[in-house]
Amino acid sequence: MFRKIVLKFLIIFIPNKENNYRPKFLESNFLIYYLVFLLILKIITFTVLVHFPNTIFFADISHSNLIRLTNEERGLMGISSLRESELLNQAAYLKAQDMMDQNYFSHQSPLGITPWHWFEQAGYDYSVAGENLGIGFLDSEEIYSAWDNSPSHKANLINPKYEEIGIAVLKGDFNGKQTTIVVQLFGRLENKLVVKETEENKEQKPENIEQVIKKTEEEQIELDIKTGIAGLRKEVLGETYIEQSINRKEKDSKFKFFEFMALNYDNLVQRITFYSLLFILLCSLINIFVKFNIQRKDLLFKIIIFVCVLILFIFLNKSFIIQLIPHNLGIY
Repeated sequence: MFRKIVLKFLIIFIPNKENNYRPKFLESNFLIYYLVFLLILKIITFTVLVHFPNTIFFADISHSNLIRLTNEERGLMGISSLRESELLNQAAYLKAQDMMDQNYFSHQSPLGITPWHWFEQAGYDYSVAGENLGIGFLDSEEIYSAWDNSPSHKANLINPKYEEIGIAVLKGDFNGKQTTIVVQLFGRLENKLVVKETEENKEQKPENIEQVIKKTEEEQIELDIKTGIAGLRKEVLGETYIEQSINRKEKDSKFKFFEFMALNYDNLVQRITFYSLLFILLCSLINIFVKFNIQRKDLLFKIIIFVCVLILFIFLNKSFIIQLIPHNLGIY
């Protein structure tokens, strides 16, 4: 049994008398079918990049991915990660909506409204704050790379003074064209410790700022429910923001599928292509050197074509394909 398996392996991969020094793996049409298969995978990548920004999941996936990319870079530099703040998310959405409605792309509106106005509108009492803006992008990595390559924007990304982050991704009509606006806000809450004058609190250890912030947010939610402020916020923020908040917390299978296609699919295809190239190169070297005095020129030519196509597929990654798709990317 083992002998038959070895013989079969030799016939498929190693040039010998049994296969007339033409390994079946290289001789058959398998490689052609395999290249067609890889081409289809690449076409799917292109299709996803074109149509994904139009899906309802685009904002949520970009939102979470931008936070992940920011914290990954901060981690590599030994800087503490940023907590996501719902208040900063609200402030970012209000700023993005204002830019979309007023058709401007700048830190300051035509009416002279500064970014800090939206922090106050959301009820975020900051001690330090910052803002990055982006427009017209197709992918989270694309806009993050643009911010990261800009000294002023990167200064916000890695500023150790910031403790929280909020992001809004809003798609709509801007100057007569459908585009996407991204607002990334950074901040740190004002350090205010609130101690209740009770005998019970006197016996407890003082609360640190993280505990106070968490308690304050929980108390604010309870207050909103009791006083009806939640309804007023909904009027200010609009239905789109409320729906986006719900989507982030209720990820169904369809969301996870789009998340995989947006974040991991291209990497998977690239790995498949790379290891396929290594395997074919290994088979080629075996075919050449096992019987060096007997070379089949047609097989060698076929191998060269396959290797060139696979190398081309490797270069046709997501970032390269994005550059081929017409779109205008801007940061501020």
